[in-house]
Amino acid sequence: MGKRIITTILFLAVCWGKSHGQVDIPSNPDFSDTTLVHTLIDSSFDLSFTDPDRAIMFAGQALEIAEQIDYPKGIARAHRELGYSNGVKGNFEAALSHHQRGISHNTELGDTLGIVSQLNDIGNLYKKQTQYDSALEHFYQALELSETNDMDGAIASIAGNIGLVYFELENEERAEKFYKRALEINERLDNRHGMSINYNNLGLLYGDQGNYEQALEYHFQALKMRRDLEYTIRIANSLNNIGRIYMQQNSYDEAIDYLNRALKMNDDRDPDLTSIIHENLAKVYYSSEKYDSALVHAEKTLALSQDFGTQLGVKVGHELLSDIYSAIGNYKEAFLHQQKLRAVEDSILNEEKSRQINELQTKYETAQKEKEIALLEKENQRETLMRKAFLAGLVMIGIIGLLIYNRQRLKINKNRTELENIRLKEKQLEKDLEFKNKQLTTHTLHLVQKNETMKELKNKISSIRKQDNGNINKSLQNLRNLVDYSFSLDDDWQQFRLYFEEVHTDFFNVLKEQYPDLTPNELRLSALAKLNLSIKETATILGITPDSVKTARYRLRKKLDIETEENLTEFMMEIEKREIEKES
Repeated sequence: MGKRIITTILFLAVCWGKSHGQVDIPSNPDFSDTTLVHTLIDSSFDLSFTDPDRAIMFAGQALEIAEQIDYPKGIARAHRELGYSNGVKGNFEAALSHHQRGISHNTELGDTLGIVSQLNDIGNLYKKQTQYDSALEHFYQALELSETNDMDGAIASIAGNIGLVYFELENEERAEKFYKRALEINERLDNRHGMSINYNNLGLLYGDQGNYEQALEYHFQALKMRRDLEYTIRIANSLNNIGRIYMQQNSYDEAIDYLNRALKMNDDRDPDLTSIIHENLAKVYYSSEKYDSALVHAEKTLALSQDFGTQLGVKVGHELLSDIYSAIGNYKEAFLHQQKLRAVEDSILNEEKSRQINELQTKYETAQKEKEIALLEKENQRETLMRKAFLAGLVMIGIIGLLIYNRQRLKINKNRTELENIRLKEKQLEKDLEFKNKQLTTHTLHLVQKNETMKELKNKISSIRKQDNGNINKSLQNLRNLVDYSFSLDDDWQQFRLYFEEVHTDFFNVLKEQYPDLTPNELRLSALAKLNLSIKETATILGITPDSVKTARYRLRKKLDIETEENLTEFMMEIEKREIEKES
């Protein structure tokens, strides 16, 4: 009891002293020092989500004390808390650095659970950045370690996270497999917290599949369990998810009821969740033609997303406002939000391209450094052998050794020059590829915007013709025919194909070689699927309706002999990948 009081006093003293710049860190490790480290870490853990700035402060104090008293376990835990809190703040690089240092310390300590926890945290960091390959790489490392050491609780948590990645990648079959594996383990362990997460995730999965009855069953199970556990924010999340399912079923009154309860329960505790609830309310009111209410919630979604720098939220906000203003006939505001939406989409697209290029650059530089290290190691080995031969041999052997040495140095210098030339060529190729990608992206966006404008013009011509039965109808019909003709022109497609083939050189040749019966329109559809364009964007570029795009995609799947649920974009990427592997 006395030690606990001393620890509390020390903790309060450190908190006050740090805030005033007047704290002296203890120099001799004893019970109070190490316990103080853990007290600070526990405080950081409690605040990591609600107040990440203070959480970072406490974890930083814990790290400073642990380093001064040389307490490895405390250092490792402090790095994990710093990594987690920086991740909540959105400081990706700082979070990743602390987690990697935490893994290094846990490896020295032989703390397998610590390593697994931080691999899992790194996976979540990459998932938040939508870097799914890196996320899966770390999750699978953590899963393998957990399975080797029979760590059932960790296996359940990591399996659930892997399921989330596959869900975001629209691989619903794998997502369901990992969700159910996590649920089976948590039910066996009677881990109610884990079970509530698994129920929620399965509800989201079945909702997206259109299995609303099963989705509601899982969401209500999650809601009941979260109420038992008194998880306020998670209760609000479940209420929001139930409201979303009712919205998808067009049960608007039930949807509004649950979404308003979610909003009240959350009470702005989680701004991101608040933004999502407002987004769903805006969609419900829009669908039920209550445009004034829809406008209020859409504006709140946009404002919250702008405050917290959520690009996807900003995109959704502008998209909702554009649709609502268009529905109430305020075309000026609708057009302004449409322009802002395009700017955000362009920004998101450029960020994604930059991220992909940076990933490739990092991998390339790592490979080059490994080659250079290997080359230097070989050099050192050869030099050592030469020195031994020189010292042990006669003068003649020494002269021969010197000649060999000089010859090898010339050869190494030549190799270095060749490697440098190759590196420069590869950098130039990367720059060329980046430029071509930008050309392709710009041209694609131009096609979408041009065809959307033509479609709007066509609709307005039809509207005017209905209002006026005079001679002007003939001129309007000619103008409308001209619009239809612009959709069928091949000039835009030829320019698009030129840019596309500069980036994906043999895509059309490979596709025609494997599937010679594909028509020109199906080749166009394949190229747009390769670029991962939405059904709406594809319809705009081709000048047809979204339903016609769905029908065309269905027929294309039949010709390609692929399953209906298989992702068409992934299939097109796999074709190109197989050809590259074949050439290499």
